[in-house]
Amino acid sequence: MCIGISKCSWTKLFAVFTLTFSATAFAEVKIEKAWVQLAPPGAKSYAAYLHLQNPGDVPVIIQSLSADCCQQVMLHRTRVKNNKATMEHLEELAIPAQGKVVMKPGGLHIMLMKAAMPLKVDDNVELNLHLASGEQQTISVPVIGYDE
Repeated sequence: MCIGISKCSWTKLFAVFTLTFSATAFAEVKIEKAWVQLAPPGAKSYAAYLHLQNPGDVPVIIQSLSADCCQQVMLHRTRVKNNKATMEHLEELAIPAQGKVVMKPGGLHIMLMKAAMPLKVDDNVELNLHLASGEQQTISVPVIGYDE
């Protein structure tokens, strides 16, 4: 029970501010068109692609990734220089406020390396996005064949 009008008003104002801040502090990333490309037999590395959309008002930073299938998961960008393609490791990935990042073959992608067992078509990889906010978002990503 509040004692005095000013203390009641302050408590209510603080509660409203806290709820508003909590609702906007972490905006979950919307993920669409997620898939893992089937690799040739014997391969221990795979590539994952997805579209990331940030509906929030502040950028979302992916600091690291993990997956249930593989010991190592990294963000990469394919660069072509002098007709030679190389992969560049990214320490983190920023998804701008109200923005979108598209991962696709020949560009941004997620490398799934040191697979415990070979992945097969119709398997699902549990992919964890570890965000700078301290939050984690987990999605299930299907493995598809070459012709899909």
